[in-house]
Amino acid sequence: MEAGPEVDDPARWEGFLPESGADVLRLLGAWSIPFALLNASDRILFWNRGASQLYGKTEDEVLGKGWGEVTGEEAALPMSVAPGLRTRRYEARHKSASGVELPVMVTRTDLPPTHGEEGAFVLVTDLSDSKVLERRLARRVAQLSVLREISECLQSAMGLELILRTILVGATASQGLRFNRAFLMLVNERRGVLEGRDVIGPKDADEAQRIWSRLAKHDRTLRELVDEYEPVGEGGDSGVRHVVERLSAPLGDEESFVVAALNAAGTTRVVQGRRAEGEGPSPEAVAGILGVDTFVAVPLRTGTRPVGLLLADNAITLRGITDEDVDMLELLGFQAAHAIERAGLTGELARKVASLEEATQELRKNQDRLVQAERLSAIGEMAARVAHEIRNPLVAIGGFARGLLQRSPHPDESTRESLEIIVDEVRRLEAIVREVLEFSRPLSPKIGPVDLRKLAAEAVELLRWELDEAQVRVAIGAAAAARPAAADRDQIFQALVNVLRNAIHAMPRGGTLALDVRALPHGVELVIRDSGIGMPPEVLARVLEPFYTTKTNGSGLGLTIATQIVRDHHGELKIDSREGEGTTVT
Repeated sequence: MEAGPEVDDPARWEGFLPESGADVLRLLGAWSIPFALLNASDRILFWNRGASQLYGKTEDEVLGKGWGEVTGEEAALPMSVAPGLRTRRYEARHKSASGVELPVMVTRTDLPPTHGEEGAFVLVTDLSDSKVLERRLARRVAQLSVLREISECLQSAMGLELILRTILVGATASQGLRFNRAFLMLVNERRGVLEGRDVIGPKDADEAQRIWSRLAKHDRTLRELVDEYEPVGEGGDSGVRHVVERLSAPLGDEESFVVAALNAAGTTRVVQGRRAEGEGPSPEAVAGILGVDTFVAVPLRTGTRPVGLLLADNAITLRGITDEDVDMLELLGFQAAHAIERAGLTGELARKVASLEEATQELRKNQDRLVQAERLSAIGEMAARVAHEIRNPLVAIGGFARGLLQRSPHPDESTRESLEIIVDEVRRLEAIVREVLEFSRPLSPKIGPVDLRKLAAEAVELLRWELDEAQVRVAIGAAAAARPAAADRDQIFQALVNVLRNAIHAMPRGGTLALDVRALPHGVELVIRDSGIGMPPEVLARVLEPFYTTKTNGSGLGLTIATQIVRDHHGELKIDSREGEGTTVT
């Protein structure tokens, strides 16, 4: 390329410039900034060194030719010009020396006619570098906007599963960082494992086309995608689920690529199956699992504590992973790590609160039991004394009444009826006194194997007369897997009889009584159902209280004694009753 023109013929600009203007052009001839002088017809009169370099044409090649013909300038975008000024600036697209379109800024100053001729100075600024920077800036602004939206989603997400989904959607969605697939691994300190936890991405190009085509039909925000997007493939059962599970590795495995990437100071990049920088375990095994030889692994850490690892690739489009992609993924990883840690702390706090609430409930129950025990102890002690004082007179009264019946062979009808009433009432009072004494002085159970089905049959036989009198049908069943109970036979028999008597009294017009023995994982249960009158809620709430009864001739201790016996066996007695439907005692 020839050097810039020599300004050796001032007559070339005669009529355009004064002598001083010619001196200026001599200085501009070697200027590196493209500069030209045009006549009134926009034909080139002057062409400096900078213009020759930009457009690849010497002055001799362009002199006398039109400005648009030489530069390739078409429609320009005029910029605003203040009234009265001769200079205007506008952006345009010119042809470079290699034929490539260039974005340029043209500064054109119209020359006033000195000797009747008009023309213009034209200064050209190449905007190629500025446009590149502008595009980069616009792209970075868009990326930061995406990160801001991801950050807002992460801040509002409280549950760990929602946080993980937000991270994966943010890394892969078109509204996010646009990776094809993302794999998330979390540190499980309890098991000592870096485990594959979740993944988003298609398993092949066909699935990718279906997913991306469907998503393209609806303009969703990132938050909407987080709420609606399936975490794995279309149906949540994509082949990539097995991929992330196979990535798991023990935290102490120094030969594991994922563990080394977790503990690395920064992102580990793998390009064509090789680590891009530094030494460490080979990525070959992980690349084989992922089915792609180019990917990045970003450690998720808070301070010096690693919480997980985020892997991302472009396995479908095979688009290269740029430095900008890695920078954005690292920023996402920073936010993700803190969100995961926050979820862990929140979950731990929730577990501690639940444990504290459970302990509080148990403390209240123990307090209630203590109050009940103290109350029962006082009642039992008083009842024992009263019963003991009543027992001897009752025995004497009963003995005298029976003696009078036996020694008087022919008493009158009124006397006999009175004596029989005395004997029956004394027998009833003796039974009540016996129950009170049993309640006040409970005995420790003598544990042995007890066949509950056989015991139920014996209790039914003992009460056969009462059952027949009340027209109650009985059915006894037992599961084949039910094993003998470890219990005191006599005490459980007593408890069973007390429950059965209550059931009989609840069916004054007859009914059905069913007894079933069932096997439990760590024990055995006996279920007694009657079809009687049932209990209203207010009665059910108090039915286990000592001395509470709705019968005219009951002591109110039958179910209380049965409950105490079951508790002494480390068991539980439960009652479910509906008025008009019957009662079930387990």
